Amino acid sequence: MDLKFLKVAKKAALEAGDFIFNLFGKNIDLTLKNGDSSNLVTKADLGSEEIIVKLIKKNFPDHNIVAEEGNKANKDSRFTWIIDPLDGSTSFASGIPNFALSIGLLNDGKPFLGVINWVFQKELYWAEKDKGAYLNGKKISVKKTKRLEDSVMGFSVGTRGRREEKLKSYILPLFSKIRYPYILGSIAVDLSLTSKGILDGAIGQGYAWDFVGGVTIVREAGGKVTDFEGKEPVWISERLSIAASNGLIHDQILEALSASLRGTK
Repeated sequence: MDLKFLKVAKKAALEAGDFIFNLFGKNIDLTLKNGDSSNLVTKADLGSEEIIVKLIKKNFPDHNIVAEEGNKANKDSRFTWIIDPLDGSTSFASGIPNFALSIGLLNDGKPFLGVINWVFQKELYWAEKDKGAYLNGKKISVKKTKRLEDSVMGFSVGTRGRREEKLKSYILPLFSKIRYPYILGSIAVDLSLTSKGILDGAIGQGYAWDFVGGVTIVREAGGKVTDFEGKEPVWISERLSIAASNGLIHDQILEALSASLRGTK
């Protein structure tokens, strides 16, 4: 596999991260998606995406691209770049430092490479399939928690319109079973913290760009990522339901979700 893939992804993540960092804490214009005040796009989202997409197109003009803010390229390639230029736009706009950018690469529809830049913390995570996961050059691994009741997990709640659905499908079924739930405002941050052994898992529903960058990182750190039924997700689906964990508590997570769907305790 081309060694250039990771080099370009890291370069894009760092340059876009610098752009975002320089805007943080400043008064910037906000745009609402579909008039929803819980779904924001900022100058940082748009500028970050422009930087990332430009670098990818320059180096890989024949690759497909799917980015959150609308940049797309369908070249009928086996390689598809999935980009979230700023995961946690509300945090960013509110002056809360829990935001990140995420770049993932699919090879024949399967996660192959991921880079996440937790911008404010200056933490750059990356992984390639079968090569381990790294944070700022140091190899990382997931926690060894074996019991769901001892775990701490991150949850994605997303925009206002889907919160009730998410509460019923995966938040409430796990809230009472784990040691402590965290809602940090960015699933990319949740996946990063899972990969470096801070959180025991991360649960969310969303789009491909919310997850693809973090999948390979969690897996290469020794964790597990599936859909809510324990299957490999179809990563180019319009909507995804994703459970990521240290692997040791994964079946317990799935059982809790399954029990909820069956209407049992």
